[in-house]
Amino acid sequence: MQVVFLVLVNFALAGLFLFYRLPSEAVLVSLRLPQLFVAFSYGGVLAVSGAVFQGALRNPLADGYTLGVASGAALGASLSLLFHLPVELGALVGGLFSVFLLVLGYSLFKDALALLLFGVGLSAMLSAFLLVVYALMPAYTLQDAVLFMLGYMPPFSLKEALLLLGAAVAATLFTFTRWRSVDLLSLGDELAYFSGVNPRSERILLVTASSAALALFVAKCGVVGFLGLIVPHLLRFLGFRVSKELIPLSFLAGGGLFVASAFGARELLYPTLLPVGVLTTLFGVPVFLFILWRFKGAGG
Repeated sequence: MQVVFLVLVNFALAGLFLFYRLPSEAVLVSLRLPQLFVAFSYGGVLAVSGAVFQGALRNPLADGYTLGVASGAALGASLSLLFHLPVELGALVGGLFSVFLLVLGYSLFKDALALLLFGVGLSAMLSAFLLVVYALMPAYTLQDAVLFMLGYMPPFSLKEALLLLGAAVAATLFTFTRWRSVDLLSLGDELAYFSGVNPRSERILLVTASSAALALFVAKCGVVGFLGLIVPHLLRFLGFRVSKELIPLSFLAGGGLFVASAFGARELLYPTLLPVGVLTTLFGVPVFLFILWRFKGAGG
């Protein structure tokens, strides 16, 4: 029943996003339909990567934003802009560099809260380097760089949007094929090992694959925070705790929530267009603090 409701809500959000204040059919095909596909894809990737991070790292507060993966991808993309290199390649390298540091941190800090603090520190360090890059940028590119960090969605062609949608679906399907590994890792390395899963290699594979997909969308749409953190928890609250259900539903719910955020960013101060990342942070931070409070309460 919840799945049917989620699908119906997504269709309603898509219709609202496409047709509300629609000036012409040309705008529908050339602007709104591609943005709908990209928004849904990005939201789905954020939510699925959050579910994977939380399970594979055994940390209920983990996602690509809180652990610094998004900041690493943003730094790589900004360096690529500065040196006139492919932005997607720079974002991928930056995101994977963050994953390397994150895996190193996991080997040092097994405690979930210590790992979270390590990720926060990593994100702060990468953000500081990002500000240095901004200081070196020409003035005419600085505004674009700032909007990039705020999660401003640029226009996309329909072909590019469909390619991004295909990449998001492919990444989600790959993660879904390893749902059992995510669940076993969430129960502990010892149990995973005796169930036939190599904890270290499987954790690196899952985190790297999720980070690569996330880095691609960060390169295209900028940094959007907290959505990947809150969606898996909302679904677990509804009773979807097994990754076989959680991963596909995270894709649907994350996509729908991102579309709703993109619609709000477009219409809240119309005709001024807000960055999507601003809205996701405004409603994501209170939820993050609530989850942190529950996590600390459960830990005593």
